[in-house]
Amino acid sequence: MAVESVAITPTGRARRKVVDHFCAAHAVTPYDTILYTPPVELKPAFDALLAERLIRKEGHAYYWLDLRAYEAAVELRRRKLVPVAIAVAVLLAVVVTFFYAG
Repeated sequence: MAVESVAITPTGRARRKVVDHFCAAHAVTPYDTILYTPPVELKPAFDALLAERLIRKEGHAYYWLDLRAYEAAVELRRRKLVPVAIAVAVLLAVVVTFFYAG
């Protein structure tokens, strides 16, 4: 499994906890579903993962993590953020160079 970067937002931490639970239970195929009811604090993150079809439902309250879809979603999120990070770094370098009194 690809390693996701550190989740720094409360939503990211909640998503990570849900995903970690499924990975720890080895519920990553339709044949390895688990009976799962999320805790109240993780319910919004679980519902979001379910809506994105990263977690799939089989039967009543049996779920599994679609690992391929999850890794693709993580990669897509990274691809969207890389240009933003580069732009911020370049802008910061220009500002520091402009105001450096050396």
